[in-house]
Amino acid sequence: MAKQKNVIKQKRVVSIEIGATQTRMLEIEIGKKVRQVIKAVVFDTPENTIDDGHILEPGKFAEQMVEQMMEAGIKTRDIIFTVSSNKIISREVTVTALKEKLIKNVVAAEANDYFPMDVSEYIVAHSIIGRNEAEHQYRLMVYAVSDTLLQCYYSLAEEMGCNIVSMDFVGNSMYQWLTRSTLQDVSLIMQVNETSTTVTVIDKGEMGMQRTVNSGVFTLADALIDTHCYDEATTQAAALKILQEEEFLSISEEDEERWKKRQLLRIVKDRFHRIEDLQSVDEDAAAEAVDELSVERILSNDEILHRRLNARGEVSEAARAITSKVQRVIEYYASNHPDAAISQIYITGPGIAVQGIDRLFAAELELPVEVYNVTESVEFSNDAKEFEERGAEFFACFGATVNPVGLRPEAAVVKEKKKNIAIITAGIFVAAGVVITGVIVAALIQINYEKGVKEILEKQIAELEYIEELSRLYDASQRSIAEVSVVDDLSFSEGEQLGELIVALEKALPSRALVHALTLSGDTLMLNFSTVTKEEAAKVLIQLATVPYIAEINVAGIVESVDETTKRTEVAFTVNCILQKYDSSAEKQAEGEAQ
Repeated sequence: MAKQKNVIKQKRVVSIEIGATQTRMLEIEIGKKVRQVIKAVVFDTPENTIDDGHILEPGKFAEQMVEQMMEAGIKTRDIIFTVSSNKIISREVTVTALKEKLIKNVVAAEANDYFPMDVSEYIVAHSIIGRNEAEHQYRLMVYAVSDTLLQCYYSLAEEMGCNIVSMDFVGNSMYQWLTRSTLQDVSLIMQVNETSTTVTVIDKGEMGMQRTVNSGVFTLADALIDTHCYDEATTQAAALKILQEEEFLSISEEDEERWKKRQLLRIVKDRFHRIEDLQSVDEDAAAEAVDELSVERILSNDEILHRRLNARGEVSEAARAITSKVQRVIEYYASNHPDAAISQIYITGPGIAVQGIDRLFAAELELPVEVYNVTESVEFSNDAKEFEERGAEFFACFGATVNPVGLRPEAAVVKEKKKNIAIITAGIFVAAGVVITGVIVAALIQINYEKGVKEILEKQIAELEYIEELSRLYDASQRSIAEVSVVDDLSFSEGEQLGELIVALEKALPSRALVHALTLSGDTLMLNFSTVTKEEAAKVLIQLATVPYIAEINVAGIVESVDETTKRTEVAFTVNCILQKYDSSAEKQAEGEAQ
């Protein structure tokens, strides 16, 4: 199968993934079969320096990056960034199997048809993920990335005094590393990141499907913060640290009972030690210590246990919100691939550090789950040996060194073109100088020069021959589109937009809002929701209004109830939505303007 090749020419690079709470760097020696990790660095990302992939303060962050590299002894200045952001849009498409150069042109020409927005301010790139031999077609994953997002990484590299070899997207990094694996069965790999979870299905080395779920370990951290159970859990980073140190995920009733006994014993010990510490200090110090103690000092043991039990329940529900979204991906894949059932789930990424997350995923998804051995065909030097057991955290860093998409902002492309023009111009001046100094043999030089020009022109003509083939393909595709449009106009129904509508709803609705039922009748969509507060219900209605397929929203009724057992509040309500009328003439007019 032909593959897009963004070859990394450098023998040694530093692969970097910048997360909201932690940044990971690997200095890697690139071999054909083995990756040698020379140095590995993990450090806390400075607060307020990154927002959903965007570097907010490149100068401030660059100082931290350079300091960390110097402390680790990393001298390599060729770097690769792999970016994670919910604002990077991906779309799987199918094109006729062509040469890589032609595929790039087809993707550029059809980009506006792939994405529901104007891509003029986006950088569009693609990766070949499979081939349909019978139909002679390639399956592509096409990415649209904001030019400003890419530019901030180039600004960061400039501040660091480093050279960006390539840039990649975490989803592609995952897939490229998985193509090197020995997985034989149909497997689902979950990269649990901070703000999202990338779900990839691999079938015999090819990507069966890839989706990004907009929930990650920060979903669990936010749930813990909202319970106000721990005074120190005031930030996502602090809450995440607690989740890594203590088990908050409830899997079974037996686990729950064991957890209660351990917690009660711990509460009693903590209270005893607090009293013991207060007795060992003078009166003033004791009074100051009492003032600094948390609210737990005035609660009974049972009250403290109840607070922690509530926090455990909220965190577990947040984790199940992720698995429910992954379950929909599994069901969608199964419906489209009935003969290729998923038999194994692997998890990787920063989320694996959360205690018990693998067991909860296995219980909820009803499939075997294990941490993916990302260090297959990887060797760690003595300086990086301590990170060998944490290889799964560096999944994206490893994958970015295989076959990155090669994302570049427009300014970098223009700069490279100017550099090439300068080289050509310098060559022309040198050639002119030779002609002037060689007047005696001018006739011979002129003949050789004309021959050279002729060869260059013939080469350029040969390189541009693909345009004729591309033009024929384009004309044929336009004829096919016109024929299909006639049939589509005659057979269109509002229900055909259901798939796109559901995707739009998943992106728009708050993660804590649950949809219990969805009914579509003609141009009317009825949704049954439940949330924990009326404020959350109001947020649902506001977000619904942003969905482009919905023209009108009516609330049928709101019912607020309290569960007598858990004392948790639930707000249930029904929303009737009138869908936008389909206007084929407007769509055709828009297509005409785009052309």
